[in-house]
Amino acid sequence: MALLRFANQTFDADLVIFDKDGTLIDFKYLWAQKTRAGVERLVRAIQGSKALRQALYQTLGYDPDADQFEMQGPIITAAMGTLYTIAATVLFQHGWPWLEAELLVQEHLVPGMAGVLNADLLQATTDLQKLFSALSAANIQIAVITSDERAPAEKTLNLLGIRGQVAFVAGADDVYPPKPAPDAILAACQHVGVTPARTVMIGDSTTDMLMGQRAGVGFRLAVLTGMMDRVTLEPYADLVLDSIEQIGIVNFL
Repeated sequence: MALLRFANQTFDADLVIFDKDGTLIDFKYLWAQKTRAGVERLVRAIQGSKALRQALYQTLGYDPDADQFEMQGPIITAAMGTLYTIAATVLFQHGWPWLEAELLVQEHLVPGMAGVLNADLLQATTDLQKLFSALSAANIQIAVITSDERAPAEKTLNLLGIRGQVAFVAGADDVYPPKPAPDAILAACQHVGVTPARTVMIGDSTTDMLMGQRAGVGFRLAVLTGMMDRVTLEPYADLVLDSIEQIGIVNFL
């Protein structure tokens, strides 16, 4: 038998669900590059103006000059499909017909954001292979639910060397409604045969915590390795820690 330890609290869990970006890996380092790559490729392809470029960044919630994200902005809280719709809306507001705007986003912004992903951009928030091995050794199942799409999520887990220890993965383009809908958590629980009451949801955003609350998970742990601060997260979480590095396992014979 084993208990998860979060600072001075323990929880008897059979399943731990992790968010990906901001939880397993540093959010800002990766998403600043992804956002820049997608927006700049799109603006170049359509010969967009400085005003259009600025509007895209502002509406998505990223300031490239200050290298700062809006804490409650779309990039922090929304699923990828929503980001694409936002970008298409900006193009529409600058004169492109709607259907053409959607196609341009799919042709340029989407591959621009996806193409930049590589191992150098993945800064793990702890020794993930060690943590995941310890969870598996304690017979605690692992799932990952992300607002990113399935293909980059799978690629990220493989690059980090932990895909084989993850029993369930859900991305924003899977069949489940996006966060904070509880459906992906409930599907993960069903997949591994664990009740939500014996499940922990770990994430870096209010969206993650709301998803866990709506699914009825037994414990909601927020971490500060994303873009939200403690004051913002505390009302939605059972506990806020600096990072998943502070997770421990208490083994009983």
